[in-house]
Amino acid sequence: MKNKQARSLVRSLTFKSQQQGVILLYLIGFIFLQAVSGFQIWHNFKQKETALMARYVEKLQHTYRVTTDTYKLVSQTIYDEIVNRPEIIDLVEAANTATPEEQAILRDRLFNVLNPTYQNLTKRNLRQLHFHFPDGTSFLRMHRPDRFGDPLFDVRYSIKLANEEKRFVFGFEEGRIYNGFRYVFPLFSLANGNPQHIGSVETSISFQAIREEMAKLFPGCFDFMLRGDIVESTVFAEEQGNYNSSPISPDFVIESPELRGDISGQKEWCKNVDQINQALQEVVPGRIQEDTPQAIAVRLENQQDYVVTFIPIHNIKDDLVAYIVSYEVDENLAGYRLTLYLMLGATTCFNSILVLFIAYINHSRKLLTHKNKRLEKEVEARKIAEDNAHHHSQELQITLQELKVTQAKLIQTEKMSSLNQLVAGMAHEINNPISFIYSNVEPAKEYLTTLFNTLDFYQQVPCCQALPLPPDWDDLEFVREDFPKLLESIQFGAKRVDRIVQALRNFSRLDEATLKSVDIHEGLDSSLALLNHRLRRNEQRQEIEVSREYNDLPLITCYPSLLNQVFINILSNAIDALERCSWQENNVPRIQVKTARIDEDWISLEMANNGDRIPPEILDRIFDPFFTTKPIGKGTGLGLSTAYFIVVETHGGQVSCDAQPGGETTFRIKLPIQGVNRGEFPTI
Repeated sequence: MKNKQARSLVRSLTFKSQQQGVILLYLIGFIFLQAVSGFQIWHNFKQKETALMARYVEKLQHTYRVTTDTYKLVSQTIYDEIVNRPEIIDLVEAANTATPEEQAILRDRLFNVLNPTYQNLTKRNLRQLHFHFPDGTSFLRMHRPDRFGDPLFDVRYSIKLANEEKRFVFGFEEGRIYNGFRYVFPLFSLANGNPQHIGSVETSISFQAIREEMAKLFPGCFDFMLRGDIVESTVFAEEQGNYNSSPISPDFVIESPELRGDISGQKEWCKNVDQINQALQEVVPGRIQEDTPQAIAVRLENQQDYVVTFIPIHNIKDDLVAYIVSYEVDENLAGYRLTLYLMLGATTCFNSILVLFIAYINHSRKLLTHKNKRLEKEVEARKIAEDNAHHHSQELQITLQELKVTQAKLIQTEKMSSLNQLVAGMAHEINNPISFIYSNVEPAKEYLTTLFNTLDFYQQVPCCQALPLPPDWDDLEFVREDFPKLLESIQFGAKRVDRIVQALRNFSRLDEATLKSVDIHEGLDSSLALLNHRLRRNEQRQEIEVSREYNDLPLITCYPSLLNQVFINILSNAIDALERCSWQENNVPRIQVKTARIDEDWISLEMANNGDRIPPEILDRIFDPFFTTKPIGKGTGLGLSTAYFIVVETHGGQVSCDAQPGGETTFRIKLPIQGVNRGEFPTI
């Protein structure tokens, strides 16, 4: 008894140990899956964030380039229209060789000439208009006319480059008073017809002007940071008070509010710039020394995301001297972050479900073994059912083929029915011209006898004797007048028989049972010719008037015999409708046939009549097989259904009927020019 209890205890402990091992294995697998998926989700988030920052950088760079290029064009216009004029050039040229006293007079004159224009330009953010001598000495600062005569080559590389190389120089550059985007133009006089270098002129644009223009293109707030050592070494000592230490980095300075204006006025949220700068103090100082454009995301306590973008500005010597800084509210990072949290949550749920599912699979493995055996039996039964279904499908294919053959037989039956109706009319049609020919044969024989008797009579008269009149002279005159008419009557009857026979041949087209290119107008004319006996006047109505409006059509690929049957069926129904009407003398029964080309691939046919209108309640059923409104024995109900099958199923076309109240009934047929081969038409 004790041994049995011991063995049971051992088995219980072993089972629990196995369960704990399995649980530990599942836990390790869950941690591994969670780590891999979490890393991938975080990596995707950082990629999206990096791409977003790159878009901010690209947008600010593009805005900066567009703005500076615009002011470059403005400066070129100022130079061409205001500075490079004879009266300005003459004053600068005279100042080159003048004494200091004379230079003072010339400076005042130049200032007075340009001051009205310069004042207007300052309203448009032009910072300065500065003239220099060829050796780099300042001649006239329009913004500070009291400062002149200081050498600039050592502190203004752009002025040195423009005067030494005598070419246009532009870009950002530090100044003695202002720092800005400068455009330096060499000046030349045309003494004796040859250009002579007489100095240079400089225009500059402040960052405030750049900011205002960029604000029109860019939705952010802007600031401008300068290297502090550049300002200390370049700007006049008394002007350095116009610069304050940057709140972002101690190595940089920003322009004072008097120079740059109040940036908080740009956007309402720009009031948060100070908080953003405070958050950037721990991040930016090391990164902006890298001399690369970059964008940094900042999230404030109000849970609002901002992106601060830094674009490095190089001077004309290509030294890093400043940064353009933009502050912009961002709505994307919150969405990215939400997606990150949702993906992490979803992944955690998925990994949990996956581990639980694997545990469930392992637990259900024994059950599946039993179920597999049962499934094998079910698969065997399903295979037998599939074999039966395949056999049934083959039977359906055979039945479908038989239905196609039956449908072809129905079409042939309808055609024979149409032929039976036509034969009676054709017998009468052919009988009339044959009667013309038959009834005129005997008179023709008598006319020939009269002619031959006259010839015989004159042959018996001696040549020298006066010619008497033959006994049949009166008959001969009648023969001369009536014989040509008799022959024309015989010829007319023969042509009429020929037309009827040709129409019958075109209708049947026994030699054209396959697709063939034909003129659709021939089929219409043949069908109308075969129905000609039904168009004539009778006791109930006047003769049916047929109007044809044929447009130029190409040959179409079709089954000619089948299409002719369509025309016969529709035209016969139109005549039946006209027969059922009561006609007044001033109202004429009429059938109109129109053809037209729709586009490069389709043609259309319309057959309209002014007979009895089809009631609206049965208009949708007229193409159904065996549906007819005619009395029993008068119609099979296959005419229009056969026409529908031939047009739609056999030729890939369209057929419809339009019966307007008080108007005409119109059948419209649309056929492809090249034909739609839906398989060979079943033969009988």
